[in-house]
Amino acid sequence: MKCDEKFLLKIENLYSKEAQERILKALEFASKKHEGQKRASGEDYISHPYAVANILVDLSADESTIVAGLLHDCLEDTDTTEKEIKDNFGDEVLSLLVGLKKLNTIKRSYQQSSDNLENLRKMFLAMGGDARIVFIKLADRLHNMQTLGFKSKEKQKRIARETMDLYVPLAERLGMSIFKRQMEDLCFFYLYPDDYKEVNDYINEYFKKSEHIIADITSSIREMADKNNIEARIQSRRKSGYSVFVKWQTKGKEIYDIVALRIIVKSVQDCYTMLGEVNNKWKIVEGRIKDYIAQPKPNLYMSLHTTLIYPLEDGKTIPFEVQIRTEQMHSYCEYGVAAHWIYKEKGVRNFSGFEKDTIRKELIKSGELISEPDNGEQYKDNIKQGFYADKIFVFTPNLKVVELPKGSIPIDFAYSIHSGLGNKCVGAKVNGKMVQLTTPLKTGDVVEIITSPSSKGPSRDWLKKAKSNHAISCIRAFFKREKREENIRIGREMLEDFAKRSGFTLAKLFEDKENLLSLQEKYKLETLDDVYAAVGYGALNSSAILYKFISAIKQEEKQSKIKERRRVGRSDGGVCIGGHSDLLNK
Repeated sequence: MKCDEKFLLKIENLYSKEAQERILKALEFASKKHEGQKRASGEDYISHPYAVANILVDLSADESTIVAGLLHDCLEDTDTTEKEIKDNFGDEVLSLLVGLKKLNTIKRSYQQSSDNLENLRKMFLAMGGDARIVFIKLADRLHNMQTLGFKSKEKQKRIARETMDLYVPLAERLGMSIFKRQMEDLCFFYLYPDDYKEVNDYINEYFKKSEHIIADITSSIREMADKNNIEARIQSRRKSGYSVFVKWQTKGKEIYDIVALRIIVKSVQDCYTMLGEVNNKWKIVEGRIKDYIAQPKPNLYMSLHTTLIYPLEDGKTIPFEVQIRTEQMHSYCEYGVAAHWIYKEKGVRNFSGFEKDTIRKELIKSGELISEPDNGEQYKDNIKQGFYADKIFVFTPNLKVVELPKGSIPIDFAYSIHSGLGNKCVGAKVNGKMVQLTTPLKTGDVVEIITSPSSKGPSRDWLKKAKSNHAISCIRAFFKREKREENIRIGREMLEDFAKRSGFTLAKLFEDKENLLSLQEKYKLETLDDVYAAVGYGALNSSAILYKFISAIKQEEKQSKIKERRRVGRSDGGVCIGGHSDLLNK
């Protein structure tokens, strides 16, 4: 396939000569591999990966991401081998393509059961490992939605529903409005065609009537900016049909921001200056000023919002919204997580000043990115490491998603399903192969637990090897409930051993009835056997139990020695000199 001049110009402006050659090599490679394949539209199949690459170029993604976008269907739909990819394009591109291939398991999971969507979305982010995989997948899905009209009605609805359930929320979570808006409205068109027509007819008519109002507001804002020597771009914003539809369902047809204008300036100070100007010019709708600069949204969306009232000649009014932000904020509002990562090989575009400080933890607040970006290059490294660094997401045999702490083992998985499954667990299979119960799991694994009715229950060693608090709690509960006599014996032995190593006998320590009663009250243990049992099944440890007893005895011994020295130091009417009390006193 020959690429068009527009694509050539874009990559020439963004990438080095070597990177351009690598991208064009990938296009040629993919064209040959997909030769003879057609899309539902009748176009050559290569038109799809080429469109995906174009979307990614518009994000200014790095060259490996563009190359992977061109090759993203090669491993799945052609005879291409992983060795070919590695030999021609290197390990980094191969890693991206293998990650994309793994995501197909999530699609199968959704198709089998869509009742755990939130975990599926989390797994989608975590499973890619490298966040660039998610960007490629979103670009892939966007183009598939743009060409969905060539599919059957049944497939249109199925794919649109899947997109609305999985991909739209992911784009929103990552702050990638440019993807979210387009996919959302396309889904709306295929899922609710009648509502789509009604809403968009309403918006079109509303805007047609409001053209002169928008022009007048724009002119006034331009005068305000010029008066304050502020360089500003002013845009009118058309609210998406789907977002209007959603508000209709919840708030009726009284919507304040169908007419909206956006003011894009150079600095944060300019943002607040323009906010003051527009609020002084028009009447403010009470409670509708929102400062997302001081308090960004969870996905790090930043902007100032204010809703105002425009007076009409007939005495009526019309509400309109004004959004005010800097260029950097605008980039982030459109591209989200990708915005800070967008760069040119001929010079990294970094955020600076307020933006650099404000976009300080990206999605750490929601647990979705691993560390704070200090500059473009570090952020690129963070993007490559992915999301949910402290968690893993694995599948049950029927492809339901289970969230676990990082480092979890099959024992943790078993107890996350049901305590009974964990208690009867004797083995495990991961991705169809037998493994030890202590084998670390990784995101994307399919885990199957093997049980036995003759199992005597968990091993005490599991308390040291399990990673999740839930599993540890279940194991302790088992020993507490099922093996009381054994727990009493083990607990007593553990306490006796600790006492001996501390230079005492347990019987001697427990002569302190006051401390023993205090201990039982503190941990709500009725008898001494309950104390032994609690130590035996792991709820309490020996040092925690005996520390106070040992300290009390040592303190008592210390006081006794002091008293003894004082007693020895006295004599009948004599004086103790140099430790001797039998000297003559004259």
